[in-house]
Amino acid sequence: MYVTQLSALRNYWYVIARSGDSTPKSVRLFGQDYVLWQSEGGEPVLTQPFCPHRGADLATAAIVVDKLICPYHGWQFDINGRCTAIPQLDPGLPIPPKAKLATWPVIEKYGLYWTCVGRPAVPGPPAWLEADELQWEIHVDFFEPWNASAFRIIDNNLDQSHPAFVHQNTFGNPNAPLVPKYELHRTTMGFRSRIPQQVGGVGPQMGIVDEDRSFSRIQEAELLGPLHTRIRLEYGGSPPDYCFYSTATPVDDTHSIYIRCSALAGDSTSQPYELFHSYSRRVVDEDRLILEATNADFPIDIKSEVHLRCDLTTLEYRKVLARIDRTDVGQASTKLGDAPGDLRQTST
Repeated sequence: MYVTQLSALRNYWYVIARSGDSTPKSVRLFGQDYVLWQSEGGEPVLTQPFCPHRGADLATAAIVVDKLICPYHGWQFDINGRCTAIPQLDPGLPIPPKAKLATWPVIEKYGLYWTCVGRPAVPGPPAWLEADELQWEIHVDFFEPWNASAFRIIDNNLDQSHPAFVHQNTFGNPNAPLVPKYELHRTTMGFRSRIPQQVGGVGPQMGIVDEDRSFSRIQEAELLGPLHTRIRLEYGGSPPDYCFYSTATPVDDTHSIYIRCSALAGDSTSQPYELFHSYSRRVVDEDRLILEATNADFPIDIKSEVHLRCDLTTLEYRKVLARIDRTDVGQASTKLGDAPGDLRQTST
């Protein structure tokens, strides 16, 4: 399945820009074009890409106070898409009712702009425990275009067996490929799993330069939405924990924007961000190399692939997408999971 074939995905929220990016700017989502702009007061809005008069590209428009001004004939639009002025209109005549722009909501959260171009199934982006409640230090690590399906990116975030080979130049060990048994708990919006791990090479993520040191940790992997994950790495409090909040914006079937934010439990001394980010760059590049060579047609029929006991999370992800595929596209509230409950890792 391709991302554009799953219409219900449009009912969720996706990152379209970093907060504070200059606007107006072109945005592409599910193969369709939009323009993001914000008033001088900072209020963001997403609109159709072309002026309804003669089709000028509004990504090249000017912004004056709270108006978007078409570069072709000077028509002005407010943040609600209403045309407020037409220089060529004869005095006393009303603005034509069709002189307006379609708009979509934009929310600013976690240093990012998010939008929903469907009928919102949820009021906004998934909540992030480590940012909202624990008040850990937040960073937007990566916001970059990838030549990969959004499904593949999220599937990789949840996959437990690839690190031994994909990340063998950072923290993976091809001589220890077995994944410990783990359980999966279904939630209202997806699922959560906790996997015990023994890893080396991850010291820089905790402010430790020594990459030969080994650590015991628990990885909590959670699906927060159809294209959204939360991965927390727990070390028992010392060294400091950290959490990845990641999403893939579906530009079209074969292209995505990869977004990853990090929450760090340590301070700038115990967990310096420059060291953390430099190491993360190496790890993410290893993932990207593999994912940009994967098939964008992502199978959600679990009978079409071979599964192992270690694939509990990625198998469940396919089941989640299959359930979404069966929902009514127009339904205002889409629930991803079955009734919450626990699944044990078994052979499939």
